[in-house]
Amino acid sequence: MYVWFAVATKPRSEAIAHEHLIRQGYECLFPRLRRRMRSLGGLKTRVECLFPNYLFLCADPDQTSLAPVRSTRGALGLVKFGGIPAEVPASVIERIRSRIDVEDGFVRLDAPDLVPGQRVRLTDGPFSGLDGVFVLQEGMDRVRLLLEFLGTSREVVLPRSQLAVRL
Repeated sequence: MYVWFAVATKPRSEAIAHEHLIRQGYECLFPRLRRRMRSLGGLKTRVECLFPNYLFLCADPDQTSLAPVRSTRGALGLVKFGGIPAEVPASVIERIRSRIDVEDGFVRLDAPDLVPGQRVRLTDGPFSGLDGVFVLQEGMDRVRLLLEFLGTSREVVLPRSQLAVRL
């Protein structure tokens, strides 16, 4: 019976571990996403791991030895609890796979739907950590928020990717 396992990798070595595990005949899932970042030269797109320092491996532990994973280049070994490899539910893998774009192979993380008056928290950028109120959508990937800081309320327009819904 095939089971999914989490593989811990060395820092920034997920791609190397993935390549070498594939070469050894293991089925692997290495979810990555594209993220737009502001830099001195303008907006740049960066490829990042969805789960830094981890990837997923599928194998039948009764038929296939998992021992080589420990010595695979870039890998530290299987994630274990009490010395037993932790199994990742197949439903989790299917949910990750359902978000992978078939054209480019990257995970798509959809932003939550927002309604005017909804409380949000800024998770990135210069206002990170502040709470605000969603006012309206400004184009495809920008939002207008009402922020309270320095004793006044101000409307600001920010990238939608900097928000998290406040519960």
